[in-house]
Amino acid sequence: MRRWQSGLAMVCALAWCVGCGGATPTPRSAAAPAASVDPAAFLERVGAESTALLQRPSLSLDELEAARVEARGQERRQATRNLVVGLMFAAQDAEGRDARRHRRRADRLADATVRGSRDRDLAAEIAFVKLWMAWRSGARNAARLAERFTERHTRSGQLVALAWMVRGEIAFDEERHEDAVAAWRFAFGQIGTPLYAYALYRTASARQALGQADEAEQALAEVEQLGCDAEAHAEIRRVSLAAASENGRGMRVDVDGVTRPAACPVPSEDDQEEEEGWRPAE
Repeated sequence: MRRWQSGLAMVCALAWCVGCGGATPTPRSAAAPAASVDPAAFLERVGAESTALLQRPSLSLDELEAARVEARGQERRQATRNLVVGLMFAAQDAEGRDARRHRRRADRLADATVRGSRDRDLAAEIAFVKLWMAWRSGARNAARLAERFTERHTRSGQLVALAWMVRGEIAFDEERHEDAVAAWRFAFGQIGTPLYAYALYRTASARQALGQADEAEQALAEVEQLGCDAEAHAEIRRVSLAAASENGRGMRVDVDGVTRPAACPVPSEDDQEEEEGWRPAE
């Protein structure tokens, strides 16, 4: 159990008070610029922790193509799926004609991959790749693909959670803010995860757009608190710092070297020593 300083000591530290106790560690204001969260980059990073579909292939497109040509039977489906993922990222990184060419080829191969297959997991993976490509390219059918995925692939594990987040982003971009809130609510059952912090943070944006300033501020304050724990996931801390920046409360670097929202309780040197396993001699 971590031990935090008393409320008085925390107030003294935050106010840079002289004479409030020399042993109280003084937090330093973080020098980092205003934090923010890019939805696509965030979801790609978090998604890559749970699905290979959002992990950039280590092989080139030519190498992925060669592996597909050499593969036979069920292995060919897997090799084709890998090539589809490679083309998805190639399209994402390219522009104009090259991006469209990669997407068209990925779509053709995706359809070929699931043709004649009864593998529901493979069908979900291909549907997700198509949804991701449509969203990242701003395709007009992105909303329809997101809705279809969340209705048909409810047992696809983390893929359906990511699809709901994407569905929320599409709705938000289309200024359907209530629909965005409803979509992001899917992650509220995943307390303690980066997606929970993300959904709460993005819900605050939708509430602000709806003119619900109090609800937005409350949601941001809750997100800030998620980043107070020194053991919080790096992506949770990233979102919490963005919430602190947006709320205007800023951030600081504590004695344990962790950058936290300024609204977090101030840890003491004793907390750091306890985490490192230090104990005074008997």
